[in-house]
Amino acid sequence: MRLRPPAAVLSLVALLAAGCSSDPQETYCRAVEAHQGELTEIAASDDSGAVLDALDAYDDLASKAPRDIADDWEDVIVPLRDLQQALGDNGVDPSAYSAEKPPAGVDQTAQGEIEAAAREVGSERTVAAMAAVEQQALDVCGTPLSR
Repeated sequence: MRLRPPAAVLSLVALLAAGCSSDPQETYCRAVEAHQGELTEIAASDDSGAVLDALDAYDDLASKAPRDIADDWEDVIVPLRDLQQALGDNGVDPSAYSAEKPPAGVDQTAQGEIEAAAREVGSERTVAAMAAVEQQALDVCGTPLSR
């Protein structure tokens, strides 16, 4: 005699299989749409440190990104994390930092670390990677990262 699994077990297996086979592109595009408002506000901000506020959204997008754009996300996030680290290590508020007039207590060494990290954020590689992730979101998802 052969035992048949109960209908509830079969239903659960079907739901789990459907959840596991979700289209990664669709998941990523939903994340782009979910973060668009937040990223739009950050992009419109006059606060020089606002770009670091995008890191949580960028991390989420990178974790859901299709393989073909994952390296570009990494090239965006790593320099921003390095800048965040340099500012934090030197006790500097990102919104208060100015290379022309560094906050009191920021010595030459600290200023050099912060400036080096900031140069990486503005480097050709980082800028090109950001352009690539923005273009991919627009082309594949039909949604820009920010409006």
